[in-house]
Amino acid sequence: MLTIAIDFDDTFSADPDLWREFVSIATGRRFGHKCILVTNRTEDMGNDVRAEVGDLMPIVFAGVFSKRSMAARAGYAVDIWIDDTPEWIDVGGLGYIGGDRPSP
Repeated sequence: MLTIAIDFDDTFSADPDLWREFVSIATGRRFGHKCILVTNRTEDMGNDVRAEVGDLMPIVFAGVFSKRSMAARAGYAVDIWIDDTPEWIDVGGLGYIGGDRPSP
C-alpha cells in the first residue's frame, strides 16, 4: 500500500473532479492505497479546503512547517507526492493562498 500526498492550491484545486476520481480509484478495493491532502495553509485558512475535500481524504495543514514534517507528525510516511511546486515539500510555508506564495 502506498501513501500518496496531494497538494491543494493549484493542484487539487486546479481540477477537483479529476482528483476526486483519482482518490476514489487509488483508495478503492483494487489498489487500496491511502491518499492524504497536504497543504501549506494554516488550519484557520482552511475552510474552503475542508469544504472542497470533505471526507474524501484526511487533510494535513502544514502552515509554517514543511509538508513532509507535518505529514510525518500526523503519522503519514508519504511514498508519492503530487504537488505543482514540489520544492515546497521540504520547506516551511507561510500559510499562503493560491498564487500568494513567496519564492522558496
